[in-house]
Amino acid sequence: MGSPFDLFSELSHPDNRDITDEQYENRMILRNVMIRNGFAPINCEWWHFTSENEPYPDTYFEFPVSSAYLKK
Repeated sequence: MGSPFDLFSELSHPDNRDITDEQYENRMILRNVMIRNGFAPINCEWWHFTSENEPYPDTYFEFPVSSAYLKK
């Protein structure tokens, strides 16, 4: 994708061309798929999308994301 996620630099902008053609194409594939499925991109992070029909727009959820918390 041309940069790790959560890298807050110009390189993270979806339309940044300082990456390989393949990385740019992958960003555009992700972006187009997400848009077609009801998500809105933001212009400064290739990985960040929000649901256009957010059911809880004023609610913030906190939960662990580590696999250590998952039941086997």
